[in-house]
Amino acid sequence: MTEIFKMPDIGEGMHEGDIANWLVKVGDVVKEDDPIAEVQNDKLMQEILSPYSGTVTKLFVEEGTTVEVDSPLVEFDGDGSGTSAAAPAPAAQETVSSDAPSGNAQIFTMPDIGEGMHEGDIANWLVKVGDEIKEDDPVAEVQNDKLMQEILSPYSGKVTKLFVEAGTTVEVGAPLIEYNGNGESTSNPAPAASPAPIAEAPKAAAAPTDAPLTKTTSTGHILAMPSVRHYARKAGIDLTQVPATGRHGHTTLADVKAFESGSVAPIAPVAPESAPVAPAPKADKATEKAPTVKSVAGDRREAMNPTRKVISKVMTAQHTHIPPVTNFDQVEVSKLVKHRAVFKEVAAKQDIKLTYLAYVAKALATTAHKFPEINASVDYDKQEIVYHEHVNLGIAVNAPTGLYVPVIHEAETKSILEIAKEIAELATATREGTLKPQQMQGSTITISNIGSARGSWFTPIINGSDVVILGLGSIVKEPIVNGEGEIVVGQNMKLSMTYDHRLIDGMLGQTSLNYLKSLLADPEFMLMEI
Repeated sequence: MTEIFKMPDIGEGMHEGDIANWLVKVGDVVKEDDPIAEVQNDKLMQEILSPYSGTVTKLFVEEGTTVEVDSPLVEFDGDGSGTSAAAPAPAAQETVSSDAPSGNAQIFTMPDIGEGMHEGDIANWLVKVGDEIKEDDPVAEVQNDKLMQEILSPYSGKVTKLFVEAGTTVEVGAPLIEYNGNGESTSNPAPAASPAPIAEAPKAAAAPTDAPLTKTTSTGHILAMPSVRHYARKAGIDLTQVPATGRHGHTTLADVKAFESGSVAPIAPVAPESAPVAPAPKADKATEKAPTVKSVAGDRREAMNPTRKVISKVMTAQHTHIPPVTNFDQVEVSKLVKHRAVFKEVAAKQDIKLTYLAYVAKALATTAHKFPEINASVDYDKQEIVYHEHVNLGIAVNAPTGLYVPVIHEAETKSILEIAKEIAELATATREGTLKPQQMQGSTITISNIGSARGSWFTPIINGSDVVILGLGSIVKEPIVNGEGEIVVGQNMKLSMTYDHRLIDGMLGQTSLNYLKSLLADPEFMLMEI
C-alpha cells in the first residue's frame, strides 16, 4: 500500500521548514521511527522520523527546498509517481444527528481535512439555500492554520439549510449543510450553529478586471489564513489594502510580503458607482526588490545554508517590525575580576568553568526580576502586555552553521555556578547539533556576547518575542578617576542594551541598566540582592 509522508509541524507555530539534508534515498528500506531527513525551521535543526515502514520510492523535493507543513515529502511502497499525494480527500462520512428530521434529509458534517485538525473556519460558502448540487461539487472553503481547501459535497440534492455563517469556527463533526430537508434540522454538537438560513451576500461594486482584489466573505472577513493575519497584524498592514493573488481571491503570505516591500501598489478604495475610482499610487521603485548582485571574474558563489536562510529571514523581520533603541554604557568591574579569580578554582573543583558571562547572566536575571517591564512581551493581537513570571534567559551561541539562542529557564532561581554549568552544557549541545526543541523555546530576555572576540559596543537585534537584549562587550583596562579623585587603571566592561521602544522608554531602559551595572560593579552587593 502506497503511503505519503507529509511535512510535519515540528515546532511552535511552524508553517514551513527547509530540508537541510536527506538521510534516505530512493530504494532504501526504512522502519517506523527511523530518521529520514534533517529539517531547519526558525528555531533549530531537527531530525524528522518516518511514521511508516517500507521502501522509499520517491523523494518529492531536493535538499535546500523550503517546504510548507502538510506538503508531501516521501512516498513509501509506491510506483514513484507520487499520485496519491494529489488524490482528492475522501468524502466525509455521513453523520446525521439523532434529532434530525426523518425522511430523505441528509446532514453533511465538518470533515477532517488535515492531519490532526480539530476545527476550521468557514471562509466562504460556495452554495446558498435553494441550490441544487451534485456529489463532489465544492460547497465551501475551509481554512485552518495549515491550509485553505475546498470541501466537496458527499451528496446530491437541494440545499435546505446552512448551519453556520461564513467566518464561523466549526469543530470537526459539527453539522454544516442540510440536504433535501425542511430547513428545521437541529444538532446538539453544534454550538455555533445558526438556526436561520443565510441570506445570499450582496454583490460588491464592480472593480477593474486587471487588478487583483482582496476578497471578503459574506460577513466582511478577508480571506486569509490565520498565520497570514498574524503576520499582517505584527507588520501593521491593513489586509484590505493588499492585492490578493491566491486562489478564489485569498490573500497569501507572499501577497502581504510583496505589499510590505512596496513591490505592489495598495488597492484603491472602492468608490460609489457614480464616482470614478482614483488610480492607485505607484510603489516606490527603489523599494520594489533587493538589488541584483552581479558576479565578475574571480568571484565565487555558494548557496546559503538552511540556518543562514533562517537567520536572514528572522533578523529582517525583527528589524523591520520593532523600533529599537540601544543604550551604550560601561561599568568598572575590578571587584568582579578579583571575585572571579578567587572562585574560579572553587568552580573548577566542581568541573565548572566560571566565566564573566555567568555573572552577567545572573545579574541580568536579577534585574529582569526587579524590573518586570524588561521581562515582558507584547500581545499585539489582543493589545495586552504579558509580564512573565520567570526569567527565561536566552544565550546567543555561535555555531559552525550560524547563530542559535538556547535558553536557561527560570534563571532568577539559579546560582551563578548553576548558570555557568548550564551555559557550558548548552554551548556544547549547540555546537554538536544535539540541542532539543525545548532548550530553544520560551526565551523572555537575551544576552549576546562579543566580549570573547574582543568586541566592545554594538547594536544587538531583539530576539523573538523579547523586548530587551543585552550586548556584552569585553573588559578593557582604561584610566579612570577613583573615589579619591586619582587617575588609576580601571577595568571597564562594555555594555549595549537594545530595547523595544513600543514598550520601554529611555528612562526605564537606562534605570534598569544602571541597576545591572551596580550588581556587576560589586559582587557582594549582588549577593545581597539575589
